[in-house]
Amino acid sequence: MKKVYSLGGVAITIVAATVSLLVIRANEKRERAHYERDETPLLISGEPAGSFTLFRAGKSLPDAVEVQRPAGETNWLKPGNYFLKAEQGGRSFFFPIPIIGYRRGPDKEGSFVLTVRLPASLNSPPRLTTDSPEFIFIPSGHFLFGDRLRVQEPHYVWLSGFFLSVFEVTNGEFKRFMNDPHGYADDANWTAAGRQWRAKNQSLATARLAPGDPDFQRFGQPDQPVVQVNWFEANAFRRWLTGKLGDGKWIFTLPTEAEWEKAARGPDNFDYGLGASISDNEVPLYNWRKNPAAETTVVGLGETRANYLPNRYGLYHMSGNVAEWTESVYRPYGRQHPYINDDDRNEEETPGQRVLRGGSWYTATIAVLYIPYRENFPASVQTPYLGFRLAARPVP
Repeated sequence: MKKVYSLGGVAITIVAATVSLLVIRANEKRERAHYERDETPLLISGEPAGSFTLFRAGKSLPDAVEVQRPAGETNWLKPGNYFLKAEQGGRSFFFPIPIIGYRRGPDKEGSFVLTVRLPASLNSPPRLTTDSPEFIFIPSGHFLFGDRLRVQEPHYVWLSGFFLSVFEVTNGEFKRFMNDPHGYADDANWTAAGRQWRAKNQSLATARLAPGDPDFQRFGQPDQPVVQVNWFEANAFRRWLTGKLGDGKWIFTLPTEAEWEKAARGPDNFDYGLGASISDNEVPLYNWRKNPAAETTVVGLGETRANYLPNRYGLYHMSGNVAEWTESVYRPYGRQHPYINDDDRNEEETPGQRVLRGGSWYTATIAVLYIPYRENFPASVQTPYLGFRLAARPVP
């Protein structure tokens, strides 16, 4: 009997080993096929059934096409720009999924793991006036950061969710800050370096223009973006707004360089505000001029809503209109030295030149409208093509 059991055990062991070998070979065959197709596995968690749709982005907003997702299986995606659309409470949220090659995702074993986190509340940050631009929620997750024309620069960066204004801060909003006794004149709203600048200089902000001033039509209308503000002034404005409207629940900031780029690229991972490129037919979609003396300069919020298009997040003028200050101190980055969103480059007291993004009405070439294009100026610089927009986040 012992001999029979022994033989049976050997037979069972051989069968099990054979099955295991077949499974291994089948897995290897599947993996080889994924390698040859240059695919990366997409793993999605946290999604309610039936409320999510996967798309592959195209060259422009209308070109996105739906991608069928196999039920109960992992999505394997070829290189390209994809995004997930989520519906909640009558609102749409978008998650970028840029895929760059076989198992080259940012997560374990080169996968791309998307954890869907929608805001616990659909409440948006408070606005200064009923005419102030609204804020759009940009969900948390990875995006591909950096100039893809520079081989060593693009790399995945993970960001927490945040809100961003659909439009730049306007003259009307900034004027309220300048007129408030607890605003521009209050030392508490300024960094130490900002107070030193203010003690020796006068503001040139276009919010100071009166209807009779020669430049009022071009720069001073209440719904036009405020320009000729430096970084110190922009940072003081966001401090003032946090104290005025935050109520211990919201913090207003300038967007960091990575936050700005993620929002500007949209979930489609575009290189320009509304597309992967700019053709001759698409030039009118952007407010930029080759003639700095043009009668039309910055475009106001009302005209923008009537004549311009937002990106898929709902943001206007991420390329063109006015260049925008970011929170970030200028530093190089790349795959070997990745960008870190929570280091001291994004602290207001850190010395150094600050990054601006986006191009403007003053731009002489579409090269400056290229989303990864970076400029850096001293925090004291004031120009007629440089303004800012606000980010906001709930207090933890």
